[in-house]
Amino acid sequence: MSDYLDVKFHIFDLVFQPYKQQVGKMGSFGILKSCFKKINEDRIEKQRFIIIDRHETRDKAESRKLFVSQASYSHPDRMFKCKIGLLRDKMPAFLDREKMTISSNIDLKNKELVESTNFYVDMTKLTHPTVLCEYNSLGPKISDIEYYFRTISSRKFLYISKACKAQVEMEKSVEHVIDSMVNIFKFRFKAKPENLPSLFNNTKDAFISNMQILAKTADPKSIRVDLSFRETGGKKLVAEKNYKMMSTSKKILTAVLNDTKVMEDIEDFYLEYEDSDGIENDFNLVRGKVFLETSCPYKKGKKGQLDNKILFNKIKEKYDIYKTEKKEIGVEK
Repeated sequence: MSDYLDVKFHIFDLVFQPYKQQVGKMGSFGILKSCFKKINEDRIEKQRFIIIDRHETRDKAESRKLFVSQASYSHPDRMFKCKIGLLRDKMPAFLDREKMTISSNIDLKNKELVESTNFYVDMTKLTHPTVLCEYNSLGPKISDIEYYFRTISSRKFLYISKACKAQVEMEKSVEHVIDSMVNIFKFRFKAKPENLPSLFNNTKDAFISNMQILAKTADPKSIRVDLSFRETGGKKLVAEKNYKMMSTSKKILTAVLNDTKVMEDIEDFYLEYEDSDGIENDFNLVRGKVFLETSCPYKKGKKGQLDNKILFNKIKEKYDIYKTEKKEIGVEK
């Protein structure tokens, strides 16, 4: 086993919409600070975490209970260093190396299993707080952080914000792709069957509906559609515009803008298209997200536990370089 782990962080802005009575008094920074204050007060004074079940209103759905276990402010860095946890309903299996057996019969007593995700919040920006979110395939994701702070700031708790939106930073703007696309040459899409109903609700598109029918017919673990609209030899079809697939593509991209979870429900989405300047372009939704990556050591004597102090320092260094580069090309917000 390696002594280091490569860790990837995605970047997004957290944008709040205050209630009418708060407009002009409190923006996204103030709302987020109030959320952190509430979280820390409950943790320290009341000795409890604020646990929010994202699936509370869903019938027969596995719970998705989230809680922020850490939210400390670093004055030198002007950043909040946070950790969000996801309580697991299902008991994992454990391997006994000596007996060569696998068992789930482990007595945890008063303990619960938690998947944790580190995230850091930059409070130095001019417009909205920027969040660096660790990618954890099993733990909380960007949409979970969005949902958690939307709930804390809503009338359920603080009553200071009626909406919260995570704006994920992309290498290429989704809005620009929607506005500039005039023809499409290649379309690739992949998703798990269980995510298709939600995707259809967000797009209301017949293409996604047909994928649902195909998934029910074949019962696959995932379903992928790879379409090419080029002639044999790779030449572009420019005589006729493919309005049907342009409409589907734009509906999917619009859904991504409207709901952060749509991006997480899609395993692959790739386009080759012609823009309004007559130039052939490509766009990859999953791989096109801006990310920072670093290698972090495990804690000595702590199996599987990363050294979070080193992780923060290393990713902060990468983030500072990223901000400087953005400022130099004139896109700092």
